[in-house]
Amino acid sequence: MDTRNQLLMKEVDKFFKLGDISSAANYAKKILKKNADNLFLNEVMLTYFLQNNQLHHVEVYSDKIISIEPHHNEALTAKLKCVEAKELYFQAVVLIDKLLKTDPENLHLFYKKALNLISSGQILDAEKLLLQCEALNFEEVFLQLNLGHVYKAKGNSALASKHYLKFIDTQPTQIGLGHWSLADLKDYKFSHEQCIALENLLQSAQLSEGNRAFLGFALGIAYGQNSNYEASFKSMASANQIISKYRPFKAEPFAHLIKSFISQYNQPCKEPLELTSVQPIFIVGMPRSGTTLVEQILASHSKVATTDELPYIERIALDMEMKGGYVNNLLSMSDDKAKESAKQYLAQASNYLTAHEGVFIDKNPNNFMHIALIKRLFPKAKIINVIRDPADNAMSVYKQYFSNGHDYSYSIPGIIFYWQGYLSLMFHWKKLFNKDIYQLDYADLVEHPEQNIKKLLAYCELEFEMDCLNFHKSDRVVLTPSANQVRQPINNKSIDSWKKYQQSLTPFLDKFSQIKIKAKELVQ
Repeated sequence: MDTRNQLLMKEVDKFFKLGDISSAANYAKKILKKNADNLFLNEVMLTYFLQNNQLHHVEVYSDKIISIEPHHNEALTAKLKCVEAKELYFQAVVLIDKLLKTDPENLHLFYKKALNLISSGQILDAEKLLLQCEALNFEEVFLQLNLGHVYKAKGNSALASKHYLKFIDTQPTQIGLGHWSLADLKDYKFSHEQCIALENLLQSAQLSEGNRAFLGFALGIAYGQNSNYEASFKSMASANQIISKYRPFKAEPFAHLIKSFISQYNQPCKEPLELTSVQPIFIVGMPRSGTTLVEQILASHSKVATTDELPYIERIALDMEMKGGYVNNLLSMSDDKAKESAKQYLAQASNYLTAHEGVFIDKNPNNFMHIALIKRLFPKAKIINVIRDPADNAMSVYKQYFSNGHDYSYSIPGIIFYWQGYLSLMFHWKKLFNKDIYQLDYADLVEHPEQNIKKLLAYCELEFEMDCLNFHKSDRVVLTPSANQVRQPINNKSIDSWKKYQQSLTPFLDKFSQIKIKAKELVQ
């Protein structure tokens, strides 16, 4: 290091010790141009960008430090923060394992690993870690809640409700979330005493708005269980009104995307790209429309693997939007770019799969917006659009709290607007791709399960297997709100369920009738 850089290094050291990280970083940048592998200088830069929460730069410098010193604790922790922000759960688990090598009894790391395992669908491994944390009396607010989520995914409602009730007893500031988690089991029955307790809680002036919303959703479910549908709707409406204040539906960008595709994207699919033997099956549609049921049926086939509601297609679309516009970039996408994006998607999806699996499911309902992108990346992909009665679906999403996304669901007009956009776009895709998209009528599937399952398997080019009819006997974990419902044989309990709320829905019934006519046209 020359004399000038030695003097600059003294300045870096001085300001760093004084806690003036900004000044230290200014000097460090100058020296790094010729001393890129200097560990201390990279540490200074990492500290600066961590303080400013600039995660892109945090990742750059954490990667650099790890390349110099592979077990650098602070750099590994910083990198973990970056991958968790990107929802790269499998990478997060790998990083946590590296941190555990130098700190093997750190229960905070055990717990963090368990959360990432849950998010990546590795429920059994997550269960072991959470039980270990519980046995060692690890003090964490949401430990019991996450144990409840584990048992919900495994289909054990009794154990799930036990942990949710313990969460409610030990965490009074989270009482709303605890009761909503009970309600979201779908098969938990609230007692008369619990309903009265919930009503009393809602009268408390000290109750936070978040707790008030969660309790409103839970009480709406409880009233519905007791056939008090007017009170049920009123309670859910109050809850939805609170959530919509904090998560308003951005209708304009949604409508703009649909209009852009309909007006600009009218080209046929190009020749299939020979990328891989892996064959994705995309299940799309409105949430709470039966997509999890269809996934469970197909996942019961011996040649089909399942993943999760993968965000990877959406991320490719978002990246294209940020680099000059989604539709424009899709229209001009070269074969090389398509291959690169397809390989990127498969590399991320492959974390869920074993080497021998060639057919897998991506059940992200929102992918209905990205069918043109899917067909560009995977022209031979199977796409199943599940269509449920619009009014039934509307009430199902209106009852549901979604931890992220689906902001339209917190008002009936928002749901109607979203349905109209969904149908407009699906008709456009049908015009472009026709029989490449399988339009599955949920009511017909319920009415004639064997006939529809055989047709569905034929579309997916799969031989019929009896396990697909007996899907409810599968012990596969399910991560969506429908976890307990899909462990029952197919039934018609949810058909025309909206009629219980007919009085409250009266102002909207004409709109739903029009939407239902269009939905039937799409299926036909």
